[in-house]
Amino acid sequence: MTAIAQPASLGAAGALAELGRATIHGLGWSVLIATMAPSGSVLAAFLGGFGGCLIGAKLGRTRLRTSAVVVGAVLLIAMVAVLRSSLTHGSVLAAALGPVGALRFAGTLTALLVAAIGSAAMRAGSKRRAIFAVFELLLVAVAFAQLFIPHRHGAINRPFYLADWIIALGWDPTWLFLFMGGTATVFGLVLLLREQRFGRAVLNLGVVALLLAMIVVATPMIGMPPPPAGGGGLGLRPDQSEGKDGKSDKQERGGPSASELEFRNRYNTGGSRVPVAVVLFHDDYSPPSGVYYFRQGAFSQYNGRKLVVSGRQDIDNDLIPYFPTRLIEVENAPSVNDNRGPLETTIALMADHRQPFALEAPIEVEPLENPSPNRFRRVYRATSGVLTADYTSMLDGRLGSQDWSKEQWAHYTETPPDARYAQLGAEISAGLPEGLEDNPIAQAFAITGWLGREGIYSLKNEHSGAEDPTASFLFGDRTGYCVHFSHAATYLMRSLGVPARVATGYAVSESARQGGSSLLLSGGASHAWPEVYIDGFGWVVLDVYPERALDPAEQPMDADLQRLLGELARGASPIPLSATDLPRIKELARRMTLTAGAWFLALLASLIALLYLVKMWRMLAPSWAGAAQLPRVVYRAELDRIGEVAIRREFGESRESFAHRIRDRLPSFAPLTTAHVAAVYGEHEADPHQLRHDAANVRRDIRDRFPLWQRFLGLLTPWSWLRSK
Repeated sequence: MTAIAQPASLGAAGALAELGRATIHGLGWSVLIATMAPSGSVLAAFLGGFGGCLIGAKLGRTRLRTSAVVVGAVLLIAMVAVLRSSLTHGSVLAAALGPVGALRFAGTLTALLVAAIGSAAMRAGSKRRAIFAVFELLLVAVAFAQLFIPHRHGAINRPFYLADWIIALGWDPTWLFLFMGGTATVFGLVLLLREQRFGRAVLNLGVVALLLAMIVVATPMIGMPPPPAGGGGLGLRPDQSEGKDGKSDKQERGGPSASELEFRNRYNTGGSRVPVAVVLFHDDYSPPSGVYYFRQGAFSQYNGRKLVVSGRQDIDNDLIPYFPTRLIEVENAPSVNDNRGPLETTIALMADHRQPFALEAPIEVEPLENPSPNRFRRVYRATSGVLTADYTSMLDGRLGSQDWSKEQWAHYTETPPDARYAQLGAEISAGLPEGLEDNPIAQAFAITGWLGREGIYSLKNEHSGAEDPTASFLFGDRTGYCVHFSHAATYLMRSLGVPARVATGYAVSESARQGGSSLLLSGGASHAWPEVYIDGFGWVVLDVYPERALDPAEQPMDADLQRLLGELARGASPIPLSATDLPRIKELARRMTLTAGAWFLALLASLIALLYLVKMWRMLAPSWAGAAQLPRVVYRAELDRIGEVAIRREFGESRESFAHRIRDRLPSFAPLTTAHVAAVYGEHEADPHQLRHDAANVRRDIRDRFPLWQRFLGLLTPWSWLRSK
């Protein structure tokens, strides 16, 4: 028979690539269940994914239909679910191991089988169709994504089991997550690489590594990826669709802009849990209302439908007009007296804002050096005249300012032409106790109290389409959110001659400080509230607190995250290290080392065990192989055996040339090679008895020509079969 040059197989490069892919499968499955199962199940998932990927690679070369592989995988997973249920409900296993032991065993077995079946199906499919490689990529993406789900919404202190030890060392855990995200990206790209040439695959991975290195280098220059702003419907922060000119798509279509408050039927507070700023209190302060109000904007001009930002220069000039580049004093700031006292705060913004905000009534503002540019957009200090008097002391006050002109008075008391506002305001005032029914400040308090009792808070309402959304709310179902309540209160107060406006910013309960000196503001804290001007007090917040709500209450921010971001805003290490901290750091390092070492040894032992299993399977495969597969598996088994004594085919060498080269040492290998090549090219059907006889002759030649110690060492080497080609 004429010798035909055989195409070079993947050999060592192909085997290593397949093992790398199997390792990625194993890591993907283990990471996927890491937060849901004990360590035993995590290890079982790794082994299942690793072994299943190798089995799937073999399965993909069979004639079994792809649809049969997918359907079979679904049925097998269903059978695993039934098996798990039977093992944990009244089985002999539950009686023998106890409830906890049975659950652990069932969980470990389920993780092993599901990972093996899933990886086998995905790998078998990807060997045939490129679309199945996407499912492999999804495995990695979902695994790493769920690992960092607790890190979403700017919670840089989560997940605790990853972030705690980094924070304890005074580092920013975001760098770890960037690194692990890059690792996941590399894993995903490896799964998508379908190159079979080892050199090309290495080149591709080198390019990927270079790109990741560029990202790491560029990150300190451009800053960390910012969290989504979210919840910016009150105009506190720029709309995400705004372009370089500062205008959003809505503005260009004639919709609401930063100078307007938008009435929405279904107000979506997406991203409401995202931190947008952290405030540091330089002194303790407890507001009379129990709520901290951080004012950013004011809406006082009636435009025929709602209140908008005034265009007059002498109106609402108690706000901070722009981000300072030096110390600036706020125009028309309230005087510091018996009613208001000074309080310094440091405000670190984690999201872009249209203009600065400060606690209640700012007096002066100055920029500060940003202690963490990767975390904060800008940092500034604000001194505010915070309210220290109680509300009862305001009853004897006088509305408005002595310096106001008639035009200013008219501006702050203008109401819609609808007579129902004045009528309802008078009805509410009539319910005041004797002696207070004509007190305008008491009337303002009565209005907010009435709205709190009669109104229903809900982000889902149906008023925005009305000609007067506030009238639709107030004289309709009285169901709305802060924009509706603040407009209604302001109109009712103005109808009684009380100068009032709507202010916007952030409102956070005092209890959210949780005893600390920092306060974290989220997008969900965005708020609009009514204010009245009282001489000697300035603009005073008279908010409405609805007693009924259709939406769930906002949950407080994470106390650990609040403290951590507060420390970062101060420019301090998250946990400053001291002599007393060193033992804890050493103990943490020791535990991490032991844990990492245990995992490494477990993975190494599992990998060695798997290599031994594959080696044993390749050696024993001729015992149960069919006639069609026998020439290949017999040849492969004996090729592994001669590889154990360091005789291997060289790269590019044909099988016939290899058999000819080693004929002096192993003459019996040539007939086995001839039978294998003939069977591959279909020249004739091999005789099973003759194949097994030739294989026995090869084993005899190995025993006769190689010492026992060399054969024993080759047998103990678990990876010897990887170099067979």
